[in-house]
Amino acid sequence: MEKSGRLDVERNEATSNGIAAKEPAAGGTDTASVQPTYKQLPDDDVNWQIRNNSTSEEKTEPVAEMGKQNGTDTELEDGAQERMLKDDVKLSITPSKDPSEVKFIPENGDAKIDIETVKQSLSGMGKAELMKYANDPFWIKLRWFLFIAFWVLWAAMLAGAIAIIVIAPKCSPPEPKKWWEESPIIKLEPSDTSTNDLNGLESFLDALEDQHIKAISLNSILKEAAPGHTTDFRDLNEKIGLMSDFQKFMNAAKNKNQHIILELDPNHSSDQHPWFLKSINKEEPYTSFYVWADGKVNAGSRTLLPPNNWVSLNGGSAWSFNKEREQFYLHQFNESQPDLNYTNPAVINAFSDILKHWLKLGVKGFRLSNTRYLIEDPSLANDSLSTSYPAISGSYESLIHVHTRDHAQNLIVLRQWRDVVMNYTNGEGLFALSDEVGYDLQTYNKQKTLVDLPQMVNFLANIDPTVSASALNNSISNVLAFSPWPGIDLNGKEASLRKRIHAEIADSLILMTMLLPATPILKINDTLSAKEVFATLANARQNLAFLYGETKTDVLNNGTVFVYTRLKSGNPGYLVAYNSASYNTTIDVTTLPNLSKEVNIIAHSPNYVEKLSNAKKLISNDIPMSPKSTLVVTFVPKT
Repeated sequence: MEKSGRLDVERNEATSNGIAAKEPAAGGTDTASVQPTYKQLPDDDVNWQIRNNSTSEEKTEPVAEMGKQNGTDTELEDGAQERMLKDDVKLSITPSKDPSEVKFIPENGDAKIDIETVKQSLSGMGKAELMKYANDPFWIKLRWFLFIAFWVLWAAMLAGAIAIIVIAPKCSPPEPKKWWEESPIIKLEPSDTSTNDLNGLESFLDALEDQHIKAISLNSILKEAAPGHTTDFRDLNEKIGLMSDFQKFMNAAKNKNQHIILELDPNHSSDQHPWFLKSINKEEPYTSFYVWADGKVNAGSRTLLPPNNWVSLNGGSAWSFNKEREQFYLHQFNESQPDLNYTNPAVINAFSDILKHWLKLGVKGFRLSNTRYLIEDPSLANDSLSTSYPAISGSYESLIHVHTRDHAQNLIVLRQWRDVVMNYTNGEGLFALSDEVGYDLQTYNKQKTLVDLPQMVNFLANIDPTVSASALNNSISNVLAFSPWPGIDLNGKEASLRKRIHAEIADSLILMTMLLPATPILKINDTLSAKEVFATLANARQNLAFLYGETKTDVLNNGTVFVYTRLKSGNPGYLVAYNSASYNTTIDVTTLPNLSKEVNIIAHSPNYVEKLSNAKKLISNDIPMSPKSTLVVTFVPKT
């Protein structure tokens, strides 16, 4: 009994100190070791005593029972009961991380300890369990099915994504512009230099590079008996240099990324050309290289009359008699410029070979002149009298030239020559005409490009200082309606722009054309007077608003100021204004579509208002304009 009482005391002390007690399991064998945790509470927990006064008798009995050992030693039981009520005022059991917990169960006045295993948390199968199913046929098939299904689904998604990319409608990028669209074309000829040779022309290349010029056209460099009287289409005039000089010039231009164009007149040659001399003697294959015809017998006279009533552009009969051959030859220009016979395929091929010759030397294109007169009616029928008859007899205006100009077969000849140029330049070359195109070529060109930079309205080539803004608007609108990208040549064949117009006004008109969706064709002097301004606008031609922007023209201030805008979504817009009046004025451009309240000056002609020459910004509803001046501004388009 003493031993039992001591055991109870030690157990109570261990309990009050938070030490777990090990109880024997039923049947006399020990259960698994359990470590319950007890939280010791203060002895003076009055609240617990107050709450449990009503049930103190019930709670005292179980505690007393805990002190009994085999029903003996009442004295020790009373001491143990008294001590447990005092020390173990409140029991708090905090579950440990061990998956077991201790429960106190009152039973017949005794407190029993019940140890239960806490529910195990869910965990995955171990390796040994997994291996049981590794080789199971069902799970093998399922794994393969899922593996294959994953990759099939992945491939299907990839194929679907590719199909969407391929099938979905795309926004086609705009077709890149050609070098002859980005740059003005500057015509050079030996007479522009003090030395009258290729070395002098080469000295211009540096200045043109600084002005962002990529296209240079050479004129009057072939071997000639006189201007326009070619004696050899494959060689140079010895006065301007040798072929080695030409190759040196071409290399210098290539190093500056400049493209050389050659100006040729295929309609006729000089009467000193070897072809013509051999044709007179009927040497094959040159017998029919020119247009020959027998004359008509003049009744009552032994003299011969021309084959028909055709007249030359210079007036008088288009036929001249050659005594050696005893036939008439056709010349639609001067008598010393016999027309080549392009009804003869051999002549077409011979000129194709001439084009190939220059292309092999590095030339990137041609501007051909007088192509409206290439082919004449083989029947040699008379031309009809013009509606303006009676005109001066023998004048070119006295006839309607249906048999000698704009023949339908001209298009076939030009098509063959264009193919030569495109084949030798991989489609990047220029095939253009220097003359106004006829209606037939205009119609054909809209269906399929035959010539680049077509020139239609001849008005601009004859422009004068009195031109009104309304006339400019009408003419330029017609030019742009005729072709998506025409050529604009302000220099006529009779007299250049600077011989017809004061230099300041000429500068203004040239700068006005620089941002039109067209290619200006200018002379070297046209670029030098307003050198810095010209360079600024030539460089602006690289911008997207210029290359692909929409163009709208208008007239302001009662027809005195011509304006146009260039707009492309997402890019700054351009506005160009030319004041045709002879007095100062101000314009309000806010009435134009998309114009902002403020514009930025990027260039102006030299004769623009001096007091604003250093200004950077202008108010859009109060823009000053000097007489005959041009202003170029940029703006942020309104949405």
